[in-house]
Amino acid sequence: MTISAFLLALGLTLRIVRFLNSDVLAQGLRDAIGHRYGEASKAAYLVGCPWCASPYVAAPAVAIAYYAGDHPAFVMMAAAATISYLVGLVSINLDDDH
Repeated sequence: MTISAFLLALGLTLRIVRFLNSDVLAQGLRDAIGHRYGEASKAAYLVGCPWCASPYVAAPAVAIAYYAGDHPAFVMMAAAATISYLVGLVSINLDDDH
């Protein structure tokens, strides 16, 4: 695996986990899991904990990066997710509006 494929897999994992754990758009998923299995369930904990969710997101991201790291579809998707994560991170930490 190239370093660029690794970094794209890292950025993709960061963005997906952040979306799953914190994004308003995924709140319905988190609520549905909490309703279905209980707020104190392991499933609800999994979708709310970045330490817990990240291995399940990273494993397929790394596998795809390993086998298709230079494929334009992977590069474009993972680059967009990585840029999205970095823009959010910079916006939260550098903008005076937040």
